[in-house]
Amino acid sequence: MAVRGLGCPVRFALTAGQKGDAPQADALIEGLPAAVIMVDAAYDSDRLRQAIARKGAVAAIPNNP
Repeated sequence: MAVRGLGCPVRFALTAGQKGDAPQADALIEGLPAAVIMVDAAYDSDRLRQAIARKGAVAAIPNNP
């Protein structure tokens, strides 16, 4: 789910339980303006960090051990 700064949902995708979280991120952030994109550690990938940087946003993603 993509939300605005105060938590108001703007985009939602429901997937099967066996689907990974990270592959869904591109569709969720596509076309949405953002200065900062915060996601949990399940989304930690160089590919997503690069996509966020191309949007001109800052990636706030904890490292996934």
